[in-house]
Amino acid sequence: MYYLRIYSSEKDGSIMLPFNNDLESLITYVVDQHERIIRYLESNNKKYEKIAFIWDKDRYDETLEVSIRNFDFGIFQSMNVQIFYDLTPEYDKEMHSEERIDRREVIHLEIMKKYPLKEKGIIDLMTRPEYYFVCDFTKEMALREGMDSHTARLRVGDIGVEYILSKKAEKRYGTIYKVKENKAIPNKHCIYDEIDFEDPDWEANLEIAMCKAFLQFYPLESTLKKENVDEVFRKIVGMRFNRISNIEYWILENLQVTKEDLPDFVIQESEINEEIRQGKTDVDYVLDGTLGEGVLNKQYPDFSITYLMTNHNQMIITDARWN
Repeated sequence: MYYLRIYSSEKDGSIMLPFNNDLESLITYVVDQHERIIRYLESNNKKYEKIAFIWDKDRYDETLEVSIRNFDFGIFQSMNVQIFYDLTPEYDKEMHSEERIDRREVIHLEIMKKYPLKEKGIIDLMTRPEYYFVCDFTKEMALREGMDSHTARLRVGDIGVEYILSKKAEKRYGTIYKVKENKAIPNKHCIYDEIDFEDPDWEANLEIAMCKAFLQFYPLESTLKKENVDEVFRKIVGMRFNRISNIEYWILENLQVTKEDLPDFVIQESEINEEIRQGKTDVDYVLDGTLGEGVLNKQYPDFSITYLMTNHNQMIITDARWN
C-alpha cells in the first residue's frame, strides 16, 4: 500500500492519501501536484517572493517521474519531495509577526510504502542499531534455471539467521538457518518456501520472514539486553529483602522475563558469608548469581550482589555488578 503525505511549514496538519499498490497513479498525481504548487507560488506574488528549491532534472539527472519509479521503498524508507520558497516581507510579517528571524517555508510531498508489520517484536528488532539485513540475489537470479544457491543474511551483533535458496530437480527450496558467530547451528533451521519471487515486495516479505525466524530462534536475546540488566543492578541498590527468593523474583519481574526464559538463573550465598558470621572478616555479605551460560552472548554471565544485614534479618542491598 502506497501513501502520499502532504504537509507544509506554513500550516499545521497534513493530508494522507492512499494509493493501494498503484504506483503509476501515485506518480502521475505527485508530478501533477508538484507542477500545480509551483504554478500557484509563481502566480501569487503578493504572498510568495521566490521559489528557492524544487525537483530539478538537471540537479538529479532524472525527472521526478523516473526518480519515484526507481526509488527503493524499504520498510522504513520514504521519498520526500520538497519545494522551498520565501514569503514576501508583508506576508511574512502577517504570518509571523512575533518572530524576528528570516524564514524559508517548505512544502513536503512524502511518498511511503506501508508493509503489513503488526508485530511489535519485528519493528523493535529492525530498529535496533546493530540490526543488519542484506539479500545477495535478485528476482532474476532466484527464478533462473540451474542449480545455483543464493543467500540472504540477517544479523544482530554476532547472532542472526541465514536464508538459503537452493534448487533441485527444477524445484526451489528455501531454508532459514540459525546462525551464531557467522556459523550455522546444526539442527536449528526451518523450511520456508513461501516467498513468491514474482511479487514486487518479495524482498521485504523475505526480510519479515527472517525476522520472525530470528525471534523464534532467539526469543530471549530479542527482548533482554545487557543495558536492561545494568539498569536493574542500579535500581536494586538500597532495597530491602527478607530472603534470597524475593530478590530473584524482583529481578525477574524488573527484567520482564520468567523463570522459563532463564531456566539457569540462580542466586545463592557466597562462601565468604560464613567467615563474616564467624567474625573472621569484616566486609559486606555477598550473593553469587548467574543468568545462565550463553545468555546475552556471554559464556558466563555471572554477577555479585552485596548487602548488609539488619538486626531484623533484612538484607539491605549495597551493590550489584558483573563479575
